[in-house]
Amino acid sequence: MKHTIENKVLTLYLEGELNSFNSEEVEKEVEEILKSTEPSSIVVDMAELRYISSAGLRIIVRLKQRYDDTRLVRVPSGVYDIFEMVGFQNLMKIEKL
Repeated sequence: MKHTIENKVLTLYLEGELNSFNSEEVEKEVEEILKSTEPSSIVVDMAELRYISSAGLRIIVRLKQRYDDTRLVRVPSGVYDIFEMVGFQNLMKIEKL
């Protein structure tokens, strides 16, 4: 997974699909990145994400629980529709692509 850190803001770049088949691997990778960067806030760039399942949503919720300043940016409309259906727009900042 691509990521950058600048001024203690970690940006994670998600791509493809985030589903039950790969969520465990993605979550482990995120944990490794968090340990090595110790960010104060998280930005999740979803411009290249095509689909997110409930397993992927769980990863986002856990990030938000740990880092109150978690934002989702460049969210494609299909993925945004999923966030809207489950009420994520009430939990965190979400910027559409």
